[in-house]
Amino acid sequence: MIAEYNEKSLAIGLPGLFFQVAGALARMYFLHKHGGELNAQLNWTTLLVQIVATIVLMVGLGYYAKAKGYHAAFGLLGVLSCIGLIIIAVLPDRAK
Repeated sequence: MIAEYNEKSLAIGLPGLFFQVAGALARMYFLHKHGGELNAQLNWTTLLVQIVATIVLMVGLGYYAKAKGYHAAFGLLGVLSCIGLIIIAVLPDRAK
């Protein structure tokens, strides 16, 4: 594993995953609190947080894929959130 890319993947990917999950939980909380309806501002805010966090997670997973010797395009698995992380994590390490 290439240490430089691995460090970058952790520094970028973990906050992305955290905010992706936090955005989803906030959305569910506010939906439950407001009887299944969100006002437009809350709706767009939570959606924006999730979109930005997904992009950040994809960049982090791209670095993680590069650290394992794969193409950075594997970072697109960040769209799958935790499942994408698991898929990349179980790939064998090709970097020597």
